Amino acid sequence: MVGYTIFICAMAIAIACISYAPMAEQAGWPIGEILHRGGSIPNIIAFLTIPWIIVKSFILYHWWSPLVIVAIGWLLALVLTMTLKKNVQFLCVFGIWIAFLLTVSYFPGAKPSAILHHIFG
Repeated sequence: MVGYTIFICAMAIAIACISYAPMAEQAGWPIGEILHRGGSIPNIIAFLTIPWIIVKSFILYHWWSPLVIVAIGWLLALVLTMTLKKNVQFLCVFGIWIAFLLTVSYFPGAKPSAILHHIFG
């Protein structure tokens, strides 16, 4: 269940990060310099996070898990963007780093510091 929560939240942040600039232009919200450029680092990480989540959830869980994660993540991204409005860009810029690291380092059944054990032996 923790894995689903991590993947859904990471998917929501990644989708919000990618879709903020077009939504902000349409709504008249300010767009920060980082998210205004299409090839910015947070947008690239968001584009990498989405397929990573889809593939990892397909491998770790049932075949239908990516469908659920994408659907709930999309809805959560919409709710976050509509609720936080212009402030969601701060969540996107900083949160995508945390989301990417959590999705890459998540292994079910492992202790939270197990990744450090694998790195340092």
